[in-house]
This record gives sequence, C-alpha cells and structure tokens, in this order.
Amino acid sequence: MTIRKLIVAHRGVRVGGHTNTLAAFERAIRLGADMLEFDVRRTGDLEMVVHHDDRIGSRLLSEMDLAGAVDEAAGRGYRLPTLRDLLVLASGRVLLDVELKEGGYEAQVLDLIVESRFRVSDFVVTSFDPETLARVARVSPGVRTGFLIDADGGRGAYTAFEASGADFLAPHYTIVDDALLDRAAVAAVELLPWTVNTPVDIRRLLGQPAVAGVITDEAAEGMRLRRAP
Repeated sequence: MTIRKLIVAHRGVRVGGHTNTLAAFERAIRLGADMLEFDVRRTGDLEMVVHHDDRIGSRLLSEMDLAGAVDEAAGRGYRLPTLRDLLVLASGRVLLDVELKEGGYEAQVLDLIVESRFRVSDFVVTSFDPETLARVARVSPGVRTGFLIDADGGRGAYTAFEASGADFLAPHYTIVDDALLDRAAVAAVELLPWTVNTPVDIRRLLGQPAVAGVITDEAAEGMRLRRAP
C-alpha cells in the first residue's frame, strides 16, 4: 500500500504579504493542504500567540500584553492570531505541526490543543530545542515530537536527532543528502524537511522512502507534484 506523503503548508499560504495569520491558514485549508505548520510564542501576560519572530517591529512579544501585541501587529497590516483562534479555525479540518519557539509553556499549549478536540493523531510538536521536546514527552507521552535542525546541522544532523529523543527528524532541506536519506530509511526514521519550495526539490524529496512529507511555502505546487506520475 502506498502511503500519501504530507504537504505541509509552512505558516499557511501567504495572503496580502503575510503568513501565520488566520487568512493564510484558511487559504491553506481550502487548497487542501494536509497539515499546517505554525509557530507559537508567549506574550508578556502569558497568552499563546501564533508568530514566528520574538518581536513585532522593535518590541519584544515578551514585553507586551496580548492587547498591545495585537495593536502592534495591526499597525503593520496584519491580525495577530492567538493559538486558540487557530485551533478553532483548524479543528476537524486539518492536521497541525506545532512549532514551539520557546520553552516553558509546553503544558499550556498541549492543554489548549486537547481542549480544542484534537486527537493525538491530529498533530505533532516540533522544536529546535531537545529540552522542550523532552518536556512535551513528559507532559503528554503519546504526542509525536520532531527535532528541527537548520542548514548548519550538516553531517551531525542524525546524531543530534538520536540524542534528542524525538520521534522524527525535521531537517532543513539543504542537508537532506543521500547519506541522511539512506540512514533514516534503514532505521525507519521519518524525515519532514523544510522549507522545500522548488519543483525539483519537492519532487526529489517526495520520492524518497524516508520522507514523510515536505514543509513548503508552495502548498499548491506540492499537491500538484504529488499527483503527478
């Protein structure tokens, strides 16, 4: 049986120049993406928000309350979603790849996800920080975790993954070479590369046995190439 490779919409699909917004996530869902990838951070008043950077403009999210952060984002032309906003939008419609950009709020995030009627099979949690993933595993042992590694990871990527204790490896696509693909395939370790945007790279990686899917800014193109013979 052939298992369909996942097309994961990286921060949704850009709308009006912005990603990680409800409009971007809605567009990805309507396009038919299998999973949404997004970033979670915490404001100064301990509210969970969906935002990649640690600041909006020159102001740190950790130094603003939620209302201030929403206003700051609005002044830059986009609506800052809370994690709860996104969960309401996505529940029952799409799978989630939840990237924790910071540590210390793992239990709060997981509680919100469960309260929003997501089953353990409906989402994964990823992070560049092994300690964050270890805390996720302690709080919710059934949740699958993915270790993110950037383009500088190179030859040490698989060793770092093994030390992390994560369930799968999410490497930057530029370090996914034949050696990593072969090693992962032999060990039955799933790879979820990011951010895979060119047709050549999407096609190459979707054809690899160890690759569970691709995280991409080009979800529509990814789905087209997945359908192609």
